[in-house]
Amino acid sequence: MTDNENTNSNDGEDVEQNLEVLAITDISPHSKALYEAGKSLLIDSITTAREFCKSMITTSTGAIPIYLGMLSYLLPKDYRLGTQAGITIAIPAIGFLIASVIFVGGYLPIASRFSLDVIDEIERERDKIIKHRRRFIWSGVIAFIISTLLAITAIIANIGIR
Repeated sequence: MTDNENTNSNDGEDVEQNLEVLAITDISPHSKALYEAGKSLLIDSITTAREFCKSMITTSTGAIPIYLGMLSYLLPKDYRLGTQAGITIAIPAIGFLIASVIFVGGYLPIASRFSLDVIDEIERERDKIIKHRRRFIWSGVIAFIISTLLAITAIIANIGIR
């Protein structure tokens, strides 16, 4: 049998085929750009979520002194909060702290083991990390939004006291 012949037997033997390469061309600039964009999307999808969590940790913890500072400006210096009012005013600050802790959970590295030789394992781990961070991001964003709405309500409720 020669190299250019195809064999096909019904005896369970392997089928042998030869391919002939007609031409080799350089990758077009458009294809190269698409490849680089795809590569960037795969890599950046993990780091973008992590960087978002990092910035929201700062935002959430920074919201606590801003909120308390606005309240101290609105409330008279000799104003005494009762237990119920103190708890009501503290809830948004506690919510901002909870949001910050949730974002820390999304920021921390995820320990996992996979082989760089097996593409399916890499893809599975990448998807797992993205889902993990997405859960933390949405939970943190919801906690932050609720805390912000409660803080706005507390500030509006106390605007006329001073």
